[in-house]
Amino acid sequence: MNLLVVVITLVLRHRGLLNEPAATVGHLVRRWRDMWLQRGAREGWAPPLVLGLAVLLPALLLAVFLNLFDGLWQRLIIGVVGVLVLGQILLDQRQPGVVKRMQAEWMARVWPGDSGGQPALLAAELVADSELAPARRALVEEHLRELFAPLFWFLLLGPVGALVYYLLRLVAEGESSPAVPVARQMLHYAEWLVARLLALGFALAGDFMATWQHLRDRLLDRQLDVVELLDESAEHAQTVSLTMTPDSSPALVLTNALATIQALLHRTLVLLIVLLALHTLLWF
Repeated sequence: MNLLVVVITLVLRHRGLLNEPAATVGHLVRRWRDMWLQRGAREGWAPPLVLGLAVLLPALLLAVFLNLFDGLWQRLIIGVVGVLVLGQILLDQRQPGVVKRMQAEWMARVWPGDSGGQPALLAAELVADSELAPARRALVEEHLRELFAPLFWFLLLGPVGALVYYLLRLVAEGESSPAVPVARQMLHYAEWLVARLLALGFALAGDFMATWQHLRDRLLDRQLDVVELLDESAEHAQTVSLTMTPDSSPALVLTNALATIQALLHRTLVLLIVLLALHTLLWF
């Protein structure tokens, strides 16, 4: 059932189906978050209480609802609810995405290489290298929080686990509340294991030896930022070329480089689906 739910939601995400309803629901969920954050700040509530109301209360209600059924009906309801919950999470994306946003920004820029000459090309390469690093980090963070982490918690704890992660992530994105720093710390621990598994996935889908040599001394570091770990792992797993020629556009070279990193993320996702399919077959 989990494999079917994951495949359905990934197809919906890939084709961009139901993006508008998901955006509407996402707006309502954020209003729910803001209501508790603002009230908690106004009333001076402790952060655990605010997080309990904003994050755990909906998850508890969902868990109670799912346990009202048993047997085949329970499995069917969990599957339907799984599609609704995981679909909402995966479709609630920042628009435009990192690749489209950076491509538009790069196309609109005037680059040093545009003036011609070898020195200008070398300058363009240096600028492109400095531009790629934050774009790669943003792309990895986008895929971690909008795709891989929700999938992990859904596969581990079902719709309830995915919902808890989703709400915790939204609270961590909030502002002006004492509960927000606590939520960010909890989000770090919620993503700690996911980031390690994803980094190992990068190694399997890319340059294994280079990635593993970089990872082996960092895997158990609890203080290392999860996005930083994944960014460095992606850099080692997938080499990119930023070499400029008189006929090349820096914007196009950067876009191709970012697309190469995106391909690494896609290969890692395919690897996850294959492992899930094998697990499903062996389980039965």
